[in-house]
Amino acid sequence: MRARLIGAALAVLLGAAGCGMPERPAPTGPEPAAATPVPVSVVRHGTEIVLAGEVADPAARRALLDAVITSSEDITVVDTVGVSLMASAPDFTAAAPVFEAAAGIADFTLHAGDDVVTLGGTVTKPDEAAIVVAAGEDAWPRARIVDEFVVGS
Repeated sequence: MRARLIGAALAVLLGAAGCGMPERPAPTGPEPAAATPVPVSVVRHGTEIVLAGEVADPAARRALLDAVITSSEDITVVDTVGVSLMASAPDFTAAAPVFEAAAGIADFTLHAGDDVVTLGGTVTKPDEAAIVVAAGEDAWPRARIVDEFVVGS
């Protein structure tokens, strides 16, 4: 008991004399920004499909991966998708038909964040793009589907 009293008295005396712990200066500069969720992107380069961005949980990541893997044969999938509670990607559980419809588009792209899904790539006929867009509208009925397909050869 005496040791505590002596320690407390000593701390008070040292503090009053200016010999206490130095105060840390207040941080200067901007407050750290909250982590911004990274939209999900799926980019196809021939037989390689790269998945990137963030989803809300491991089940969402698995749903995206399964939808892509089952869409076509003889593809290599590079998965760099992370899991973040701040992510706002759409639900990919019904997305397999989108990737199946886009299986013949060698430079297919999908970017999804918040309530917008952007689909793109080079198609030989406008009907090819329409099929993928329709599949996107079925997969994500509440999202705004943006068609960035280009007709080329």
